[in-house]
Amino acid sequence: MRTVYLARHGVTDWNVGKIVMGRTDVPLNAEGRAQARKLAEELADVKFDRCYSSPLSRASETAEIVKAANKAGFEITIDDRLVELYAGAIQGKAASDWDKYDDGSRESDMDILSRAKDFSDNVLEPMPDGSTILIVSHSGLLKNLRHALLCKEGQVDYAVWLGNCEYAKFLY
Repeated sequence: MRTVYLARHGVTDWNVGKIVMGRTDVPLNAEGRAQARKLAEELADVKFDRCYSSPLSRASETAEIVKAANKAGFEITIDDRLVELYAGAIQGKAASDWDKYDDGSRESDMDILSRAKDFSDNVLEPMPDGSTILIVSHSGLLKNLRHALLCKEGQVDYAVWLGNCEYAKFLY
């Protein structure tokens, strides 16, 4: 059995403005850094064996802030499979216009789930029993990774939502 913490990055100006980021590398804002410090305080006593982060700065900076406050310390591995979905033509536009830009340029739900399953199967599955792992990523990817870890079959529940700098802890 492994313990897996799935954590979403802190807030950005685009989150506040309800603008679709996708893979646009939008940094944390001051509030996002404060959220990451609060998350770091909550996780300061957890001994993580491994930490994996999306390469986008909003996630990797969140991971670095958590690492800086962690009493046991840990290394962060950047993994491209943890990047947010490619949102295509809607990137940089209002989230309320999501359906207006369904032109086939977005990464498909199946492709995101495939990345999440690949990460789960090839990174998490081989981890030894008793391992504690932190994963810092993005809403869309984390929903799919949660599904890959817990459900294995059926549709991804996109209603399950982690707010900025919230985390979920699973025994896997």
